[in-house]
Amino acid sequence: MCSGKIGRPLNARVVSTTIGFGPKLTSAHDYFNKKPSGANLLTINAGHTLDVVEAVLGDIVEIDARAEILWPSVKLMDIGEESVRETSDHVDVLGKTRSGAVFTANINGGLEPEDARFSIEIRGSEGWLSLTGGHPYGFQAGDLKLTSNVAFERPEEAVVTGGLWGAAINVGEVYAHLGRDVHAGTYSTPGFDHALHNARLIEAVKRAGARGERQRLC
Repeated sequence: MCSGKIGRPLNARVVSTTIGFGPKLTSAHDYFNKKPSGANLLTINAGHTLDVVEAVLGDIVEIDARAEILWPSVKLMDIGEESVRETSDHVDVLGKTRSGAVFTANINGGLEPEDARFSIEIRGSEGWLSLTGGHPYGFQAGDLKLTSNVAFERPEEAVVTGGLWGAAINVGEVYAHLGRDVHAGTYSTPGFDHALHNARLIEAVKRAGARGERQRLC
């Protein structure tokens, strides 16, 4: 969570895009279009995006959302057939965190690799900070750059960056963290409780997007 250098967090604006969930896919990835698979923009990209919002600003306590299917017909490039998309490829989220900060998040797919980007801009009572990235598979697969108008300690440079290697490093760091917990007898790595919390958060986004009703999570 914010260390306090920017003062009281006031608001945040998030843009989170990916090349996935667009108008073209291979047939091997058609399961992303179907509800039974459970793998879609909401459970993957929205889940990661809201997770980082909570990591920085604290637990989300209220959610409004608008979910849409902008690409209802998807071309399966390798077999030349069309598939019907059953899950959202665009969602806008308006929320409030326990810290009192409000945020907006625009999460969508179908971007060209060079256009995919991630940014979270946070304004506080004493300053601002920004995290930006541009990995085509989403910010969780790539490196992030931190800027701010207040002094901060520069993070260590990643050992490997870019492409799928960057994504592998992120996953590897989770396992390394788990290994340290096992050896030290600590419980700092996100576990089942964190996963359950995230699942409930995504379900609240689904309900809000479908019904247009504000969802309270506290």
